Amino acid sequence: MNNTEELVKLLSSLIQIDTSNPPGNESELASFLKEWLWERGIKSEILEYEKGRGNLVSRIKGSKGPSLLLLSHSDVVPATPSRWKIPPFSGAIRDGYVWGRGAMDMKSMIAVEAMIFSEMVDKELNGDLVFAVTADEEKGGSGIRFLLERNREKIIADYVINEGGGEGILTKKGWLFDIQTAERGVFWYRIVTRGSPAHGSIPGLGVNAIEKMRLLLDRISMFKGDVEKVEPSWRYVESLLEMMSLTEEGYDVEKMLEKLTEIDKGLGEAVKAMLKITMTPTVIRGGVKENVVPYECELTVDCRVPPGYSKNDVNRIIDKLFQGLEYEISFIQESEPTVSPVDTPLYEVVEKALLKHVPEARLEPCTKTGGTDSRYFRKKGIIAYGFQPLKVEGSYYDWFRMVHGDNERISIENLVFSYNVLKEVVESFTSTHH
Repeated sequence: MNNTEELVKLLSSLIQIDTSNPPGNESELASFLKEWLWERGIKSEILEYEKGRGNLVSRIKGSKGPSLLLLSHSDVVPATPSRWKIPPFSGAIRDGYVWGRGAMDMKSMIAVEAMIFSEMVDKELNGDLVFAVTADEEKGGSGIRFLLERNREKIIADYVINEGGGEGILTKKGWLFDIQTAERGVFWYRIVTRGSPAHGSIPGLGVNAIEKMRLLLDRISMFKGDVEKVEPSWRYVESLLEMMSLTEEGYDVEKMLEKLTEIDKGLGEAVKAMLKITMTPTVIRGGVKENVVPYECELTVDCRVPPGYSKNDVNRIIDKLFQGLEYEISFIQESEPTVSPVDTPLYEVVEKALLKHVPEARLEPCTKTGGTDSRYFRKKGIIAYGFQPLKVEGSYYDWFRMVHGDNERISIENLVFSYNVLKEVVESFTSTHH
C-alpha cells in the first residue's frame, strides 16, 4: 500500500468507530490505534479518566532539543443518519472523498498525525516527539485535563500542534492561510428570573417570570459587540480584506466586513465573531403547566470575548446590559482568552513548510471563534498552535457547515495535502540540523 492508500484506509477505519459524545466510547478507538502503532513497532498506552473514556499517549525519545506534541481528540459530535446522503459512520470512500462524522473534526488530523508519528520512529530526533489522542474535547476536555493533572510527564512538551487553524482561502491575490495562535474567552452564564404562581385564567394575581425574561432577551438581541482591532486576528482580517480587494482609502471596517459577508456569508460571519464580543441565547426553560402563571424562567447564554478581556470585564458588560432589570446570574463555564506568541522557532518552521508546498501563500495568526484543548496548554505557559493545513473547497459557508453539520467529508487531495505539509513541519522541527 502506498502512503495515500494507507492514510485513506486509516481515516476510514477511524470514522467507522462511533465515538459520538455523549457517551464518547473513545477507548475503542484508542485500542484500535494502539494496535495500529504496535504493528509499526511503536509502544503506546491508554489512560482512562473513566470507564470507556480512554486517551492514547505515545512518546518517541529524542536528544536535548525542544519537544513537540501532536495533539488530537477522538470524540465527535452526534450525527442524525436520516439527514445524511451516506451513513455517518460508514467511512465511505466515494468520488474522491472520505465521508463520515469526524472526517473534518477531527479524525483526519488523527490519521495524519498517526502516520507522521509512525514514520519518525527510526529517525534521530532533536527532541521528544509525543502523540496524544484525547477523549471528551467536544464536551469540555475532561480527557486532556485528566492527563495534565494526573499524567503530566507523559504528555508534557514545549510545543503543541493541534486542530483549530490551517485553513487556506483562495483570494484574488492567492492563498491566505491562518494559524490559530489564540482563543476567545468562553463565559457561559445562566440567568434566572423569578415571579409568583397564580391561575392562568387570572394572570394579574401572579408575576410572570417568562414576561420578566423577555425584557432580558430583548437586551441580548440588541447587544451588538463592536468590531475591535484585536491581535492576533486583526492581522489576519486585514490581510484577508486586502487580498480580496475590499480595502479602500479611509475605509470603514464595519462596511468592508458587510461586503465580505455578501461575497461569502460564512467567512464574513466568522471574521466578525473573531473581532467582537458575542452573546448568544442558546437554551431557555420556563413554566410548569398550561394553566399556571410561570414563577421561574431560566436562560443560558453563550458569551465569548476576544483576547484582552477578563472575567471582570465580562461582569461589567453584563451589569451594564441588564441595568435596572431583576435577575439572578451564575457562570456555568468560564475560560479566559489564551494567546501564544508568534516569534517562535515552530512558527517559523510552519511558515516555511507551508510556503514550500504553496509558494505564493501568506500565513497569518488568528483567533478562532470556537474553543480547543490548546487553551489548557497555553494556561500552563506552553506554546500551542492550531494548524491542520487544508485548502477550503468552494464557499467557506458550505465548508464550515460540514463541521458539526450534515454530510461531513474530506477530499483525499486535502488529506494528502495536510499530511505533506505537516510532515515537513515535524521533520524540520525535530531534525538535528534545526
